[in-house]
Amino acid sequence: MKSDPGIETLLDLHGQIIDQGAGYWVKLEAYRVAPTAEVPHGIRYCLTLHEP
Repeated sequence: MKSDPGIETLLDLHGQIIDQGAGYWVKLEAYRVAPTAEVPHGIRYCLTLHEP
């Protein structure tokens, strides 16, 4: 698979927690998986906003 700087940046952010102020925070998860029809790029990711 050809290297994609955007995908590599997303993978580098895996596990990051970013404070949004007022007790809110964002968590990023991103990791490689085997490509499938549903995930053709082979990357699973999740961005969640958490409240206090």
